[in-house]
Amino acid sequence: MVRPVSFKGFQKGFQGVSLRGFRGFQIFLWELCVCIKYLSLGDPCCGTAGFLVAAMHHMVSAADSETTKKNIRKKQLHGYELQSNMFAIACTNMILRDDGNSNIWCQDFLKQNTAQVQLKGATVGMMNPPYSQGTKKDPSQYELSFVEHLLDSLTPGARAAVIVPQSSMTGKTKDEQKFKESIMKNHTLEGVITCNTDTFYGVGTNPVIAVFTAHEPHPANKICKFIDFRDDGYEVRAHVGLVEGDSAKDKKQHLLDVWFGRIEAPSKFCVESTAQADDEWLHSFYYFNDEIPTEADFEKAIGDYLSFEFSMVMQNREYLFTEGDADDEA
Repeated sequence: MVRPVSFKGFQKGFQGVSLRGFRGFQIFLWELCVCIKYLSLGDPCCGTAGFLVAAMHHMVSAADSETTKKNIRKKQLHGYELQSNMFAIACTNMILRDDGNSNIWCQDFLKQNTAQVQLKGATVGMMNPPYSQGTKKDPSQYELSFVEHLLDSLTPGARAAVIVPQSSMTGKTKDEQKFKESIMKNHTLEGVITCNTDTFYGVGTNPVIAVFTAHEPHPANKICKFIDFRDDGYEVRAHVGLVEGDSAKDKKQHLLDVWFGRIEAPSKFCVESTAQADDEWLHSFYYFNDEIPTEADFEKAIGDYLSFEFSMVMQNREYLFTEGDADDEA
């Protein structure tokens, strides 16, 4: 099999971070969306076409005729990329996989008319937008701006999976809060998966995967799934980086089983809850540890406290553990 072409020089920079090399991750996002019967993918920030390649591989593998395969390559894969050098690599990636009519455009996705893009018929949206580019002066560059524009560009009932920083789920600025409100007004939040903090190893971004259904306003009683998938089976090895561990495949399958409701999971892994725009769309926000501590947990907590207190006393900061302060005593 031909390996995807990568572009190392743009793994970091003004366009954020790249999923270069994370073929398993690209396939994973695709698997979160395969509940849609007729699949046509749109990636508005396609970079080197990693998502498009992964989707094409899966759709072609499932196709039962050459006519269907040809239709997939010509009509069911769509992408936008602003940078001309990344665009060239994306086209090369697709051509190397016998895509004779790659529907990738070297254009600014945010400037596209959503109604016109919707005519392309994308039933699935996958995106890894530029990170940390939004400002008060230019809120259109916030990750949630890209997410909303993507959702507006999909067909009704389409499913979108995006990988964004955790901070974008909190509504940390007024503009981002407005984007969250607008998204819920017009689209449905299905859930958010907190990823391994080393997913973008060496970059320092803590990502999450957010999944939405397009053009269906979020019902007040909608039950969303918020999953803690930080322990995904991938591990960092010296001089190598992030690699797949022995348990990675099993843990991913467990996640998919929980996501699609095939099995239940404890709340420390998955919390099912209603969500509002002013909530932080993260597992940590909804999770409440209702497990009764064991005797060992109690002893460890007391030991940690005593160690902390001793450390502070040795630094002449014993006043931290006295009731009141000097002014009260006076």
